[in-house]
This record gives sequence, C-alpha cells and structure tokens, in this order.
Amino acid sequence: MPVLSPSWLSCLSDAALQRMSGSAVFGRGRTYAVSGAIETLEASAPRPGEQAALAAVVHGTQAYRVRVWIDADDELDGACNCPHAQEGNFCKHLVALSLAWRAEQGGEAAPSDPEAARKVTAAAKRAHTQAERREALHRFVGQQTARDLAERLWSWAERDSDLMADLKAWAAEQQAEDDPKALRGAITDLLKVRGDGLDWRESVAYARRAARVPAMLRPWLGRDPDALRDLCEHALRRLYKAAADADDSDGEIGGVMEDMMALLAAALRAAPPPAAWADRWFALMDEDPWGLWDESAILDAAGPTVCARHAERARRDWEEWLRSHPPAEPYTGRVRRMVVDRDTLRRSELRRRHLEGIRRQGDPRALRDAMVASLDEAWDFLELVALCEDQNWHREALQWAQAGASRHPRDQRLEDALLRCYERDGWDEEALAIHRRRMEQYPSPMAYAKVLEAAKRAGCDPAAYRAELFAWAESREAPGTPAVRKAASGSGSVAPERIVTVRVQWLIADGDLDAALALARKTGARCDPQVLETLAQQLPAGQDAQAVELLQRVFTHAMAVASSPYARPLELVRAMVARMPPDVRSRWLASLSAEYKPKRNFVAGLP
Repeated sequence: MPVLSPSWLSCLSDAALQRMSGSAVFGRGRTYAVSGAIETLEASAPRPGEQAALAAVVHGTQAYRVRVWIDADDELDGACNCPHAQEGNFCKHLVALSLAWRAEQGGEAAPSDPEAARKVTAAAKRAHTQAERREALHRFVGQQTARDLAERLWSWAERDSDLMADLKAWAAEQQAEDDPKALRGAITDLLKVRGDGLDWRESVAYARRAARVPAMLRPWLGRDPDALRDLCEHALRRLYKAAADADDSDGEIGGVMEDMMALLAAALRAAPPPAAWADRWFALMDEDPWGLWDESAILDAAGPTVCARHAERARRDWEEWLRSHPPAEPYTGRVRRMVVDRDTLRRSELRRRHLEGIRRQGDPRALRDAMVASLDEAWDFLELVALCEDQNWHREALQWAQAGASRHPRDQRLEDALLRCYERDGWDEEALAIHRRRMEQYPSPMAYAKVLEAAKRAGCDPAAYRAELFAWAESREAPGTPAVRKAASGSGSVAPERIVTVRVQWLIADGDLDAALALARKTGARCDPQVLETLAQQLPAGQDAQAVELLQRVFTHAMAVASSPYARPLELVRAMVARMPPDVRSRWLASLSAEYKPKRNFVAGLP
C-alpha cells in the first residue's frame, strides 16, 4: 500500500473531495465507502507524472474498475469506467476509493453503516433486474415473425412523422440506386421541419436525423459525381431552411452542413463543373444563414473555369455595390462611429469575394492596389498590413498601420499591428508611448514589465523611469481619486484609504518582496486580497509570521462572502496552518471553532 505524506493526505479530506465531486456526489460516494462496496484495495504502480496510486473494484449498479493517484503537482486525480466519470467528472466510485485510501493511511475513517450497505445492494439488485427485463424483451422481439414486426412498425410510423421520414429514407437508400429523383424526394422528407422552428432539443434530434443524408449520398461520388453535386445542393437548401429558425447551440446542424459542403467539394473534384455553375453556387451561398462556406476550398475543388467565372462575378457584384452605396464619409483621418449592420456585413462579404478572385491571379501588387482602393473598415487595414508584411514591404506596412490606427483609434488589433511595425522598424519612442498608454489604462504587472522593456529600448534611464512609474501609480492612490472612490464604494468603507494594489503587484514582479510587504502592511493602505495571497505565497520560510498575517486578512475577506461548504476559507486555513508553529496552530484552530461554531460545515472541515 503506497504511504502518503501529510500534504498528500490533505488531498483526501472531505473538503477537498467535495470540491472535486460536488456535495451530492460526495454524499453518495461516502455511502459507497461505508457500504462494503469496495473490493480489496490494490497498490497500483505509479505511471509517468504520478507519485502514488491505488486501484480497486467498486460494486454499484455493476462492478467498476476504479483508480486514484497523486500527480506530480501533489494533486488528487482518478479514473473510473462508469458513465459519469467518462464525461470528465469525479464520480462517487472515485470518492469512495479516496475515502478508503485515507482510512488505510490512518486518516479519518467512516464507520461501517449496514443501512448504507443495504441501499447499495438494493440499487445493484434493481439494476440487475432491469437488465434481465431488457434482455427478456430483446429475446421476445427476436422470436416474432417478420410480418408481425413489419405491421407493428408501420402502425407506429403512421403515428410518428419522424419515424415515417426515417422509413422513407431507408426505402430510398434501398430502391434509388439509379434514381436520383427518388433520392431527392427522400432527402426532402428527411430534412423537413415540422412546426414553426427548432428549439435546442429539437435541433439535436433534427441533426441526428439529418446526419443520415451524407451517408446516403456518399456512394454517388463514384457512381455519378454530377448527380451528387445536384443532390448536395438540394440537401444544403433544405438544411438552410431549417437552420434559419433553429437553436443550434451544440453546433450539430452546422456540423451536418459542413459535412455536406465537404461532400460537395469531393463531387467537384471528381467532375469539375462548367463555368455557369459558379452562378448557382453564388445563389447557394446567399441562402446560407450562417456563412459557413470555405470558398477557397470550393474554388480549389471546382477548377480554373469556375474560378475565372467566380472572379468576374465577384468583381461585378463589388462594383455594383460601390455604385449603389457611395461612401458617405470619405477617408479624412477623423474618427467614425463603429456600426456593424447588415450593409456592413454584406459589404465585407462582397469585398472578400472580390479580393479572393484577384489573390488567385498571383499578383500581390494588383491585390494591394485593390485593397487600397476599398479601405474602410478596421479589418480592411489589418488585411492590407498583413499582405505588406508577407511581401516584406515594411515601409508600406507601417504606413497603412498608422492610417488604420488613425481611422479606427479604438481598435486593439490595429494598435497591435502598429506596435509590431514600430518595434520591428526601430520606432522605439513611438512604441513606448503605446505601451505607456496601455499600462495607464490597465496597470497589470505584465503591462508594467512591457513598459520597462520599451523604455530601455528607447534609451531611458531604467531606474529613473521605474521611479516615474511608481510615482504615477502612487498619485492614483490618493483619497478622492476615481480608483479609491470605486474601491471604497464597493467595500462600504468611508475611511480615506490608499489602494496600493498596483504598486504591490509591481514590487512582487520586480522580486522586491520586502518592499511589497512593507507597503501592504502600511497603516491606511488597502490591497486586493488576491495580491496579498500571492505575496504571502512568495515569502520565504523565515517570514512565516508575516505570511500568516497577510493570509489572515485574505481569510477575513473570504469568510465574509463565503457560504457552505466554505471551500475557499478552508483552503486558506490549511495554508496558514502549514506555516504556523504547533502551539500557535492549536490555539488558533480552537479559536476558529469557537468563533464560527454556528457554521457547522466550516468547523467540520477544519484541519
């Protein structure tokens, strides 16, 4: 039996197991642990990334093979072949084995419970009885004549439209080997929507039925690719009609659409269509309510004739759009209101198709000129900058990044592109200005580090610039500033306090833990609990008392907002206990038990 260290044993505590499994599953696992459902425990050889492991068979509705282990990060994990665990959950069988492991190591063991054993045995007996009944029913069905089964199936189908559609599809598959017209009718019935739309559950059922269509059509790839192309178009139109008013949260209808598009591409590769097919494809794309087409893949499959027709049609559609939608606000460099509406989306789609046709000609300068001639949205500028960078036209990339950032100053992606160009081309002062502006908006440790790096590249004195940043951060902490007013209103505090979170974070990032500790402990200073915890975790063993002091402040905040099962406060208690001398630890735990006596679950979870 693998021997566990005290820190590992804490992974098997009731509180830890409840966090992993949830209260309800933990309760059922505890019942299994005291019911005698666990067979002889077996030491299991640790696998890579494991430090100790245990296996057993746990009997429930059936016998499940269960294994738990302590991983390289001193955390508990496990595997079980029950359905709940197969979905990624920490199941009741894993809880039961973990509790048994804890008991074997001298930890708290739950007493034997005959009533729990009776419940588990009764549940297993019920499951066994149900399995026997299903098997008996299966044998009964197998003993009936084909005529009786056919009559019964038909009577059910007459009352169930989904089943009738399934029968029609089955018949079409058997009878329409050389009859695409019959298969087309079967697809219509199979993909018909019955009702005013599809809610989430109905969408799942519809998608499962629709998933039969690609399988029905796939044999036609070798038989008649032209007929397959027509059948795929018909199936996609039926799917589009269903998708227009469906809640496809799981993406299953979309998955069937993508399967149909892939099958259509295969048909195009097997038998490239005439140029005129491009017009049918444009109509099909316009009917797609979700815009799932991978046009590049279809063009690759359809061949050069369709590509040429596509490019010509895309150019005409784009020019017609420009004629009917003259720019209301020509590019003057001033900020425009960002609006995404149907016209904006249509413009983006038509422009993309037009540029795709030019891109396929293999002339990057012609593509650049077409992009420049149609610059408007932020994405237009980003696409142009990317093209210039791909072609090593760095001066032009910078030019268009500057123009895009000026046109769309609130677009983070364009500012990222401009910053990339500045740093690549040696515009260090301009890059520093962007980093500084970002840091002042969100003064995180990462933003602080990036500003320091940018300042060094720009030739600033590191110590002087760092002092300047800390002076700026301190100026934001004064009582009456927006940051302090916001923090005070959130906490109900009325006393003038300095919110020193930013400076403490930066000091931690610099590795100056003593300065961070002094600032965090300063009278009249308040710091975010998460930052205090980070600081406490990084303090060395010689500063255990100071770490505990910080963690107690975090604990007070956590306890004020916690509810049963008090997982977060108990986690903090364990962290503090680990850094306390034994005599202090005992007195403090006793005081917690007394102070929080009404919170029984909290007291029960104390170490």
